[in-house]
Amino acid sequence: MKKNEKSSASKNINTERETRVLLEEMHSDIQRIAEGQSSTTAQIVEIKATMATKSEVDTISMAVMQISSDLKSLTNKVDENLANHDKRITKLEQKVLV
Repeated sequence: MKKNEKSSASKNINTERETRVLLEEMHSDIQRIAEGQSSTTAQIVEIKATMATKSEVDTISMAVMQISSDLKSLTNKVDENLANHDKRITKLEQKVLV
């Protein structure tokens, strides 16, 4: 019976040891998964920031194009007014000099 008791005790010890080893391996695997998750989360944050920046650049680009269009329109109006003023001044000068 002592052999059976030793054998049973030995099996318990081996089972406990194997369980500890398995738990240590699982702990290591879980740590690697957590590190990967952390890395993935950081990459997602970076991608979102890049996308937000691209969206802001697109918005700014559209605003610049609108301002450029408005500036062209204003330039045309100023040129037109200058031409009208030149005509008026020329007519006034002709009247004064006559």
